[in-house]
Amino acid sequence: MLPVPRKWRPSILLLILLITGQLCWSHKMSWVAASHSVTVGEDAELKCNFQPDPPSVKFQVTWLLVQQNKSITTHVDITEGVTYRERITIDRQTKSLHIKHAELTDKALYMCKVDMNGKTYKSCGTYLRVKEPDPFFFLNFGEATKNKLITAEGVILLLCAVIPGTILLYKKRWENLKSMSMKNPEGENLYEGLNLDECSMYEDISRGLQATYEDVGTMRASDIQLEKP
Repeated sequence: MLPVPRKWRPSILLLILLITGQLCWSHKMSWVAASHSVTVGEDAELKCNFQPDPPSVKFQVTWLLVQQNKSITTHVDITEGVTYRERITIDRQTKSLHIKHAELTDKALYMCKVDMNGKTYKSCGTYLRVKEPDPFFFLNFGEATKNKLITAEGVILLLCAVIPGTILLYKKRWENLKSMSMKNPEGENLYEGLNLDECSMYEDISRGLQATYEDVGTMRASDIQLEKP
């Protein structure tokens, strides 16, 4: 097989796009959104854009639900006047598909099919995405506010650790100083516990046997003994 010249490659690509576009976007069908996202519990509306030609011609709209569960693909036709899953209906005027209180099981590809003048037209389809609701935050702050709160918490924790410790250290030091001041003696009392009356009587008796103090220089030789202190 001969290679295709480079100058023909854009033409072939354009031809492929035209062929695929003609299959799902004919002159009767208009462009629709490729996907639509809702949160669980919200209502969804999928539009079917088409122009009947002529406008007075009769047509019938059917929505095709293509859902894949593991390896099984399910095709469901939702016709006008029929409620599917008790929540999915077709609007009689706009022919849009209304899904009330969307659930996770509603995730699927929805295609609009129009039968008119013996011909069938299909849209490219809109994939419905159903996502879980965002978690609720009681205090929904920005990143800058969160950083400030974390810094403030760190400072508060540091103060709670330093201040009580400092107070305990000063309290312990004060108690030590107080106990040391109480242990220092003010002066020893040598006569503590002695009976003063007995001491004075003993002093009088001893003084009768001993002489009083005299100057050594003037003391004359005698048998008198000096009083011992």
